[in-house]
Amino acid sequence: MGTLDAPKSPGEAGPEAAARSAPFGLLVGWEPQLVVQLAVECAAQTHGHPVGYLAAGAYAAIVHGLARGESLDAAVQQTLALVAARPGHQPVSDALQHALGAVRQGMPTPARVGELVGAATAEGLLAAAVYCALVSEDVRHGLCLAVNHDGPSAAAGALTGGLLGALHGETALPPAWLAELEGRPTLLELADDFAMEMTQGPALHGPAGSSPGWLARYPRA
Repeated sequence: MGTLDAPKSPGEAGPEAAARSAPFGLLVGWEPQLVVQLAVECAAQTHGHPVGYLAAGAYAAIVHGLARGESLDAAVQQTLALVAARPGHQPVSDALQHALGAVRQGMPTPARVGELVGAATAEGLLAAAVYCALVSEDVRHGLCLAVNHDGPSAAAGALTGGLLGALHGETALPPAWLAELEGRPTLLELADDFAMEMTQGPALHGPAGSSPGWLARYPRA
């Protein structure tokens, strides 16, 4: 795996690392700067281009702001300030500013989402997700807007879904969609375990994860 100092994939700037960085944003008791740093270091293991890992840090920071009760616009503005001091931030900062500006350009359309996506690297998908979440009438509308365009729909939908989830919570999701969701019980268990691990730690499962229930769910290598 690569690091910030020794990237293994210096040309990798795709959106996958950003999509997996949302959980860092749920560490609501942690300082925003640390959330960004953790997300960046995790992303750099596989995405060594600054656009790849800084987009991941920015996405985690936005989720963090939302989880702490900020508006999406305020979370984006705070994130711009957080990443501004990091080398190579300009493409990510420009993409976020572009997303904010696109909100004032009339009714949302698939063409506008596609224009934000651009070359389908991380900063474009991040911008499209922010835009879809900002202009959404509700969760259904925002997600449909995120996936109905000519670009990579899966990445755009995942990133938008993380923002809308942080904004509105699970209860805002259409019940019919939840009923058809494959693996929902497992997803809920993972989410609950993550939340408890980060808030209660060893008190939940004993020293070094030694409780039988915990080891059954997460066997050691």
